[in-house]
Amino acid sequence: MPGKASAMSSQEQFASSSDGAPPRKPDGPPQCPECRRRMTVKRVLPVLFASNLDDVVYGCNRCGTETKRTVKRG
Repeated sequence: MPGKASAMSSQEQFASSSDGAPPRKPDGPPQCPECRRRMTVKRVLPVLFASNLDDVVYGCNRCGTETKRTVKRG
């Protein structure tokens, strides 16, 4: 429906999509799926052959869970 925001998981929202849509800039660090605490940035790596994309690796300081998001640089 136009005008209504659809509910998306954070993985779907920030991951690269196969439909050609560019990745979105995250609103902040994701929440750890294990202990529900905010994750911190561990590494930022440029995506090869993509001049304006970075892979951001987040990690949980409490349980060690990591997740990666692809975001637009800027």
